[in-house]
Amino acid sequence: MTATAVANRSSVSRKILWLAAGIALVSGLYSAGWFVAADQVEKRLTAYLTERQASGFGGECAEMEVRGFPFRIGLFCDKVRLDDTRHGASASFGALRSAAQVYQPGRAVIELDGPAEIRVSPGATISADWTLLHASLAATLSGVDRTSLAYDNLTGTARSPLTGKGLGFGASHGEIHLRQNGGDLDAALSIDKLDLRPGEGPSLAPPADVTMELTVAGKAEWLQAASFSPHMLRATSGELRQLTLDAGSGMSAKLSGPFSVDDQGLISGEFSLVIANIDSWRESLVKIIPGEAELLDNIANMLKALSGGRNEAIVKLNVRDGTAFLAFVPIGVLPAL
Repeated sequence: MTATAVANRSSVSRKILWLAAGIALVSGLYSAGWFVAADQVEKRLTAYLTERQASGFGGECAEMEVRGFPFRIGLFCDKVRLDDTRHGASASFGALRSAAQVYQPGRAVIELDGPAEIRVSPGATISADWTLLHASLAATLSGVDRTSLAYDNLTGTARSPLTGKGLGFGASHGEIHLRQNGGDLDAALSIDKLDLRPGEGPSLAPPADVTMELTVAGKAEWLQAASFSPHMLRATSGELRQLTLDAGSGMSAKLSGPFSVDDQGLISGEFSLVIANIDSWRESLVKIIPGEAELLDNIANMLKALSGGRNEAIVKLNVRDGTAFLAFVPIGVLPAL
């Protein structure tokens, strides 16, 4: 072997050695950075929950751990608990798992296990469970830009201290989507096979599919700051793009139109109502609320009269300060939000 060949081989060996050393250095720095970031996540979340307790909001992430090395980073908890003394509310859930790509930390996915127990003063409770609850969010430096939540096989019971009775609920699948739209907040909701039943009794009606799309004007800040409250819709306005209910057997209803909510939570608006199979709606609702049979008969007859005797109608539904009017006749009072 010539001296030139030996020199060339030595040069190549040195380059490989330097490359290996560079890879080892970068890997070491990356690993150190990942574990430093993981440690900061744990410390900052603990500090955040501690600081918020002073303002009435507290929480616990039991057995907190950050996992996902080397390409992901995510928070894991065996159990989650939240307390809001300002509104007299508390909630507990099962295990939480989250993950975000290291190169895209502003996008995260979250899974939360049941069962859940939610309590709201002065004694209202909601208990629920599901087979899968999956959420995702996209955030920027200024806050959350959009988020989604989906669940499968939801079951639960809500109990009110006013009546002392429980209302059972269930759904085969559901989704909620929120996004910023300029300065406005867009929201969309869908529920498949919604089932409502009193206590442990039979269902009130066959399962129904529900969808809703609305825009709340000037409230993108809610999502950006991830700040929501029980009466947040008060003193707002927006557009109900659609609220549809498909109860099967040809029974369907769709509501749309602009709305506003005053400081007391009373709704006002002018809505377009499209309803099909009026007779079946009357029969079904009379079974659910037999004490209002006369009122339901009057409403059904009025709808058919406004549609020329047909079994479907397109009418204007006016709501003023929480009272709904059909052709200037009051037909019901909506609860305050």
